[in-house]
Amino acid sequence: MKRILNGYWLFIIIVLYLCSCEENNDNTIHAEITYFSVWDQRSNQHELYVDNVNNIITNKKEIPIYVDLSRLIVEFRTNIPDAILKVDDKIQHSGQSVNDFSKEIIYDLYVADIKQKSYTVKITKEKPSNNFSTFTFPEKQMEKYQPVINVETGEISNENEIPLNIDITSLKPEFTTRETDAVVKVNGIVQTSGVNKHDFSKPVVYIIEGQDGTSKEFTVKLKKSNKICIVNPIIEGDYPDPTVIRVGNEFYLYVTGGLVRGYKSTDLVNWSRIAGSSSEVFSERPDFTEDNVSETGMWAPDINYFDGKYVMYYSISKWGGGATCGIGVGISDLPQGPFLPPAGNPNGKLFVSSEIGVHNSIDPCFFEENGKRYLFWGSWGGIHMIELTDDGMAVKDLTKKTKIAGNSFEAPYIHKRGNYYYLFASIGSCCEGMNSTYKVVVGRSENIDGPYLNKSGVDMNNYDAWDPLNYHPIVIKGDEFFVGPGHNSRIITDDNGIDWIFYHSYIDNGIDQRNLMLDGVEWDEEGWPVINNGTPSYSINVIPFFN
Repeated sequence: MKRILNGYWLFIIIVLYLCSCEENNDNTIHAEITYFSVWDQRSNQHELYVDNVNNIITNKKEIPIYVDLSRLIVEFRTNIPDAILKVDDKIQHSGQSVNDFSKEIIYDLYVADIKQKSYTVKITKEKPSNNFSTFTFPEKQMEKYQPVINVETGEISNENEIPLNIDITSLKPEFTTRETDAVVKVNGIVQTSGVNKHDFSKPVVYIIEGQDGTSKEFTVKLKKSNKICIVNPIIEGDYPDPTVIRVGNEFYLYVTGGLVRGYKSTDLVNWSRIAGSSSEVFSERPDFTEDNVSETGMWAPDINYFDGKYVMYYSISKWGGGATCGIGVGISDLPQGPFLPPAGNPNGKLFVSSEIGVHNSIDPCFFEENGKRYLFWGSWGGIHMIELTDDGMAVKDLTKKTKIAGNSFEAPYIHKRGNYYYLFASIGSCCEGMNSTYKVVVGRSENIDGPYLNKSGVDMNNYDAWDPLNYHPIVIKGDEFFVGPGHNSRIITDDNGIDWIFYHSYIDNGIDQRNLMLDGVEWDEEGWPVINNGTPSYSINVIPFFN
């Protein structure tokens, strides 16, 4: 019996020993990769994610596009010092071995020549895009004709056809590429955004070269129509302070310069001189101010027709002559002149600043209503109105003037529409070239003598500051190409009911001249005038129509 018990206990001890050995085997440390990274050609390190459950090694973030996956140096660590990694049965050395990761690679992990497991290494990088992110033309004439990029076809083209008379032979496109360091070329020449100029009247081929050596071709094809449009300036050169009148099927326009220069047109767009090579419509400069007539100029004409005569009001002034300047009137049987002083008024004078009590009395505007004739005028000394005699050739009473706007304004123009009288005026510096801040503003009133309120409900008489910043609305102001637009003409309505207005503006062409501009006038739902987007139009697809 004792032997049996001894044998039994011996059996129990052996079983317990064997179980203990199995437990020890379960606690054996299994070999695995604990760290894996690659070094690229620029000595930048990219750490990869090691998934020891699924035995996959991959990158969480895409490797930059410049990296050549075919030659990457591998750095790795394992949890067992004696573990060995092999690729295609070749031993790998951390920090030394180079492999091609443009495709999946299998890394085998060995301990004591026994393969423990295999890892699949998958590395992805940014796809070579070689695409434009943006491609635009900054030129003013291309404002309405920006192209669209078709990445699939490699074509860059405009949706809105470009009118025939818009020049696209010397454009400097601005662009960005999806790959920051991509190189853009045309005919093998590296392109810089906004710098290189091309003739886009024919296709232009751009090549984008990526850092990985790949490239992609884009062809810019701009579509043109067989129609023409209005292109500003209507006339390039010095054509300030325009005034215009319709005479049957013709239009006559006059500007500051010489003895008042005049032009004629049948469509408001194409103009020719009306009085010979000089185009001047006065034969001599009126002399009714204290200034030497050789030092004065005829400024800001205002053309009208009544009582069977063409009547032109004008300013006589010189720079800095605010105390001595004045306003006169000339008449003619023909729109092309010559304009002469009216009978009984040998020099054509209406008044000068000292007589009327308004400093800088220039910029006249005639308005007639209900059998009464008025003159509006003023420049930085308040906008005033006064009644004229029945024939419009003189002031009825110099003491009975009405101030309708403050010292901030000049170049008034009155327009009646519906129940409102609209007072257009200009503010800011008119004549400082590309530094000019000139702009057109407007107020309105239900009475011709005011009060004229702006869109904010403020009386224009409350504005005396130079170039007030808080005025609303501004009808038209400058932009990066057109500078100092202002001193508008009367509104001409074409036979389709579209309103048109002239004004002058400097342009960015290196010449300090006030060019002749034309724009359409629209009216918002509250009855306020709107021109383009508040800046001059470079091109207008609608053409004035007259039967």
